[in-house]
Amino acid sequence: MDRKYFYVVLGFTLLCLLLILIFFIQKPDKEVIPDVQAEHPPFPTYISGVGIVEPQSGNISISSHSDRMVEKINVSVNAKVKKGEVLFQLDNKDLFATLKIKQQEYEKALASLHRLEALPRKEDLMIAQEALNKAQAAFNESKAQHDMVVNLPNPHAISQEEQDARLYRYQEAEAEKKQAQAEFEKVKSGAWQPELDIAHHEVAQAKADVDAIKSEIQRTSIKSPLDGTVLQVNIHEGETVDPNKTTMILGNIEELCLRVRIDQFNIAMFHPNFPAVAFRQGNLSKGIPLKFIRVDPFMVPKKYLTNDVDEKIDTQVFEILYRIEKTDAYLIIGEQMDVYIDVEKK
Repeated sequence: MDRKYFYVVLGFTLLCLLLILIFFIQKPDKEVIPDVQAEHPPFPTYISGVGIVEPQSGNISISSHSDRMVEKINVSVNAKVKKGEVLFQLDNKDLFATLKIKQQEYEKALASLHRLEALPRKEDLMIAQEALNKAQAAFNESKAQHDMVVNLPNPHAISQEEQDARLYRYQEAEAEKKQAQAEFEKVKSGAWQPELDIAHHEVAQAKADVDAIKSEIQRTSIKSPLDGTVLQVNIHEGETVDPNKTTMILGNIEELCLRVRIDQFNIAMFHPNFPAVAFRQGNLSKGIPLKFIRVDPFMVPKKYLTNDVDEKIDTQVFEILYRIEKTDAYLIIGEQMDVYIDVEKK
């Protein structure tokens, strides 16, 4: 009898333990709060789309043309910048060294040009004139001696050898005079035009080399293309810039825009004059009115989803740009919003 009573108690105890175990296993770890959306879309019939908040200037991606090391970053996120202000400076010490060499080559070429343009020198002209005078005197003397032989009443009064010697001296003096005359004219005329042309080309080439290096140095100072705000900084001092990646993003956020993507199947229902309202995703309690700006004429593949049950995924979308009217909501650049466009004619 006692043994039977024991088995009854043991069975009851095991049953209680099993019930307790089942209770704890089935109990949820935490209370799940349902996602309640109290409000409904603002229009009875509408087109829905996804909008991305962006500055009125668009997102301006800043990069560099060369893979140089960043020497100094002059701005930080949220900083206000002016057009032409230096955002960051790349290392350019090698360029300044090259510039010094190119400037010396330019100065040398310029000096050579000035030397040619300064011709004839007064001293060279005087020397050439004196050489011409000397040649003229020698020519006059040899001519007189030769004429004396030619005008002799008796040709045999002077030996044939002497006659030949005077003729040769006369011819030689005449040649030297012509040579001296040509040399004088050459010095007097200054630099030869082809030499001047070559010198001008060499100066222009050297100047172009200097300007090219100066331009390259200027490009190492990455400047802001507009008045705006620094939205993102993806580089640090000491790092090497990757020309294929964005180092900074700027934008003019005085006014915000919403780039809305609508399925191509809804084009026929869209009209620029129809009202449009944007909501933060998951919250239809407070709408933000939108003002139409333009429709981009180029369709793009669909990337952002609205999570509607009947949403089409494998499709193209066309982009509509709206201006966000004044709102007290703090919107973030790049924030994704739900957009509803009325399709009823008013």
